[in-house]
Amino acid sequence: MAEIFLLPKIGDAMVEAEIVEWYVAEGDQIELDQLVCSVETDKSVVELSSPYRGTVLALGGEPGDVVAVGEPIIAVGAAGESLPAQMRAGTTERTAAAVVEGVAGASVAPETARQDAVAEVSTAGAATGASVISSPLVRRLAAENAVDIASVSGSGTGGRVTRADVLQAIEARLTAVIAHRPDSTPDIGSSCASGTVRAMPKVRKAARDAGIDLAQVRGSGPDGAVTLADLTAVADGPSGAQPSATREHRERLSATRRSIAAHLTESARTIPQFTAMVDVDASGLLATRAALRDRLELPVPLDAVFIALLIPVLREHPVINARLDGDEAVYFGRYDIGVAVDTPNGLLVPVVRDADLRSVASLAQEIDRLAAAARERTISPDELADPTCTVNNVGAVGIEAGTPMLPVRTSTIVAFGAARAQVRLNNGNPVEVPVMTISATFDHRLIDGGMSGRFLSQLREHLEVPALGLL
Repeated sequence: MAEIFLLPKIGDAMVEAEIVEWYVAEGDQIELDQLVCSVETDKSVVELSSPYRGTVLALGGEPGDVVAVGEPIIAVGAAGESLPAQMRAGTTERTAAAVVEGVAGASVAPETARQDAVAEVSTAGAATGASVISSPLVRRLAAENAVDIASVSGSGTGGRVTRADVLQAIEARLTAVIAHRPDSTPDIGSSCASGTVRAMPKVRKAARDAGIDLAQVRGSGPDGAVTLADLTAVADGPSGAQPSATREHRERLSATRRSIAAHLTESARTIPQFTAMVDVDASGLLATRAALRDRLELPVPLDAVFIALLIPVLREHPVINARLDGDEAVYFGRYDIGVAVDTPNGLLVPVVRDADLRSVASLAQEIDRLAAAARERTISPDELADPTCTVNNVGAVGIEAGTPMLPVRTSTIVAFGAARAQVRLNNGNPVEVPVMTISATFDHRLIDGGMSGRFLSQLREHLEVPALGLL
């Protein structure tokens, strides 16, 4: 009997994942716990292994497809065995707009053409093509758009019908419908009285792919139609090119960036927050870091020294290391410090567990390990979950001060900026010192101005005189 491997929930906040790469193909023999694919969650790229052995009967999508938690990833069974109904049906929802994606820019009565095209498509048979090699998601796409998948030529391995093949079939049919409308001519003319640009569908698609605004292109075809040659001229030289400000293109956000957007939106919408700042003479902090680096003979990120000096201050101000839950304040009995890391895929916040029990050397090694894992997308969801307080070294990217957004389910985030030279008086004598701005954002429901001021004042004392952290 065929078995279906459903996408597991990897991390409490995960609701979906994007397929990155398949390591197996339909028809392959796989073993128990064999790696079958990698998926991108909202935080990392994770490799999935099969809980079944046997023949791969079907894959649950193609690279780039988004699969929800609990939806099929792969079907495994005996060679030649029919697919379970759940795998045949597929689970990805499609919107009606996708039906006419290929001709959305048609200029001849767009809405009427859209309706006629959809009506024409709906007259086609909805055969499922049970003998056709394709994924459940591709079958679902074909069925929802009334495309007979058995009539589609597959471009994949072994004649496999891909998503691109089905979309091409949809576009070809819709284009044919518009081209043969009795009350119109093919969309090949120049701008008409309404200001609509005339161009063949393939020209419109090429323009969209190149980020070119057709309204800004001078057409050289019949009656001023925009041709592919006109697009090439725009892309290759200044003659007839539209201002660069009119160029645009769209890219789908990665799972990581979508997660960041959702998280920050929740923070701004649900937490009344404010930011306070203090300037710190960083001479002692930088000297301490240099001494530790020389003694330990290993790189010591400034974050490690900062966290070591922050922990005693958090002990003195428990509400800083807390969160609001309904009408109750939850005071954490642990010091799990989130460390913001700038990665090519966006900001991630790995968590240093039990930071209060670690030496500076241990903090340095753990921060380096977590940062490398975050940048390489190998970090686990557990290593990104549930900080009690967060620090952000914005100075590492040249920022002197800012107003960091508060992570949800915490009450404080502390950012420290780049040190800058400043002249101060010392016993009446002007002295140049490195000054660093500390910016902290607080949950105003738990923390008021007085508490934030006392916290930042004590933190400044510890940073200026690191020995105070020993008390």
